[in-house]
Amino acid sequence: MSDITLKLQHLDFPECSREALNFLVRHFTSDSHRGMPARGSGEKLAMDIAQQYIVDIAKKRGHRNKKLDSIHELLLLELVCSSLRQAPEHSCYSVFAAIFGGHVDASKIVLMTKLVSMAISISCGPVLGCVALWMQEQGSQSQYVCDMAQRLVEDYCQLYPSLSSSFRNLPAVSTLFTCNFVTALTTIYPYTDASKSSPLELLECIVDWISADPCLCSDSVRLVRIQSSFTCPLAGLIRWCILGPIVTMATNDGNGTEKKSVTHDSKLLSLFSKLHLGVLLSLQAYQSMELKEHLFSFGDMNIVSKTLAAFYRGGQCSEDMLDVVNVSVDRLAQTLQMALTTKALSEKFDFQQVSAGLPPNRLLEMIVSLGYRKQTQAQPMDVS
Repeated sequence: MSDITLKLQHLDFPECSREALNFLVRHFTSDSHRGMPARGSGEKLAMDIAQQYIVDIAKKRGHRNKKLDSIHELLLLELVCSSLRQAPEHSCYSVFAAIFGGHVDASKIVLMTKLVSMAISISCGPVLGCVALWMQEQGSQSQYVCDMAQRLVEDYCQLYPSLSSSFRNLPAVSTLFTCNFVTALTTIYPYTDASKSSPLELLECIVDWISADPCLCSDSVRLVRIQSSFTCPLAGLIRWCILGPIVTMATNDGNGTEKKSVTHDSKLLSLFSKLHLGVLLSLQAYQSMELKEHLFSFGDMNIVSKTLAAFYRGGQCSEDMLDVVNVSVDRLAQTLQMALTTKALSEKFDFQQVSAGLPPNRLLEMIVSLGYRKQTQAQPMDVS
């Protein structure tokens, strides 16, 4: 049995967790540890200590079978947050991975979610940066990541009447976390009907984020050089700005059961319009980054076009709905042209199928007639 294990066995909480965290920082800060925890005996010891004196204690079945009350749980989170904040940059993620890496289970997600909520409230960049990398590894559209994002929405968008300044300031603390967080949110809220739309204040906040930094949506793509896969929020945001106005109209289109105020609907439509511009500018900014990755696929756009066609119903929709559908088809066509121009679109793309069932649109018809498969020459975007 190692010296550190013997020492920890004789300590009560919170001293045992504090000393365990200090050991993890020392262990991964040494010159021989500059990356992810490996499978050597030293790394196994570190992960075992993290499990027993941090994760298991948080699960309330840990050290000496003593349960943590809310105050002690908050203290544990503060200890983890403080340790990651103070750890050297090269060892910070290794410490985080020792605690939350390996097999993912519900108890770790609960603890991590509470840690992230605290990190947002105090603007702790090191914690959010570590969680952003974890989200990237899991896939920002995975169930675990979406569960965490949903809980954060409950903490910051539903428990209080307005969003906190720390939440609104997320991009300044961790751009990568914000990018992956938005990807998860577009998965949680697909905007296929009114029940699957985001809270208004959250939508407004995301639109502000995208408008302020056109490169934010591509931040996860930067890691493609060291990670084989990435997820990007653009496909989901495109779905929002195209389908959002239709869902808003359908909610109040005679058959809808919910009645929203004219002011509320007007604000929503304005936000979707601003988001559409933000998406186009994000695609334009992506071109200058020269990352050469496809940000969305035929499947992403086909879902959008088929939903549009379902609302259009071959021209049998109401006159008000037809006006909104035409605006959405305009946005679809403009997005496709910009994606082609910036080479952000997958080459295997059936434009004829995407346009099927939609009302006539000059720009969309031009794209289909030219038979775009691979953009070889940039063309100006038609916004008429």
